[in-house]
Amino acid sequence: MVLIVGGMAQGKLAFARRELGVDAWSDGVIGKEACIYNLHRALRDQPEADDLLEQWLTEHPDGIVICDEVGCGVVPVGREDRSWRERVGRTCCRLAERASAVYRVTCGLGVRLK
Repeated sequence: MVLIVGGMAQGKLAFARRELGVDAWSDGVIGKEACIYNLHRALRDQPEADDLLEQWLTEHPDGIVICDEVGCGVVPVGREDRSWRERVGRTCCRLAERASAVYRVTCGLGVRLK
């Protein structure tokens, strides 16, 4: 599995398409495609996201996960927003441990971290 992270609107999907050959993806949900785009939204909107992600990782060991960095910047005032932000960060840490490669994309340029 490959993990791609970066800020909002930094060209993560374009990088995945150009450099990794991604041609289909599930947007904001953990679906059937071999690429999950906007994992951070799935973690907010799909209550069963943790279980679905584990199942997806089993079915797509060479899949690609793309997630916005949501932990940089102003700390959210609301408890739910803070909890969601922590959930995204911890999930990305777990994914990075399992990933064969991790990229951080800024301005459309990917830097391999792992």
